Amino acid sequence: MISAIHTALSGLSAFAKQIEVSAHNIANVNTDGFKKSTTEFVEVEIGGVLPVVQKDASAGPAVLKDTGYGPAQVELSNVDLGEEAVTQIIAQRGFEANLRTLKTADDMLGSILDTRK
Repeated sequence: MISAIHTALSGLSAFAKQIEVSAHNIANVNTDGFKKSTTEFVEVEIGGVLPVVQKDASAGPAVLKDTGYGPAQVELSNVDLGEEAVTQIIAQRGFEANLRTLKTADDMLGSILDTRK
């Protein structure tokens, strides 16, 4: 029972981190040269997951911009808003699933305690 609660809490923490990383990417979508970060979940031996954040070093599209000193080629951010929207939906659903797991484990623990009285 306790392991189910621990696993659900680690899932909540991991999905919260994924939403945070995605929000940071979206906030910097218009920052020239910004490199997005991605979140990968790694299984922990004792149960649960650990979020690992990594930078995506791929180049963003290059455009010609007037910099005030003449035209220059500028690299835009490599953030894809469509990809970030999907990432946030997946994280939201994962967060909801872990909340339900936590609620179910809490209900079961309450039922066990009620029968022992």
